[in-house]
Amino acid sequence: MAQEAAGPLSEETLSLWKREQARLKARVVDRDTEAWQRDPAFSGLRRVGGVDVSFVKGDSVRACASLVVLSYPELEFCLQVAKQNRSSPPSARQPSCCWKLRAPS
Repeated sequence: MAQEAAGPLSEETLSLWKREQARLKARVVDRDTEAWQRDPAFSGLRRVGGVDVSFVKGDSVRACASLVVLSYPELEFCLQVAKQNRSSPPSARQPSCCWKLRAPS
């Protein structure tokens, strides 16, 4: 079933999302922070993954969530899962760390 676009995003929503993206970017950790991560004897990590949720351009309702898993340390592709869904975008009352995709209707 085709899903209707909710129309263009307001400047207020775009501004909110840009601020939220900048806030999350500032929290990225790009180094090992735990002693066990720096231990040369550590060999337990075999997979790493990343998640992204993006809205369809010009639509504040339809979103695509993706998960990618790679082997470690080779960083070879293992798995990708993507799902397009209807969603409520993050807002000042419901930050991105708390919002969830709804099941398709």
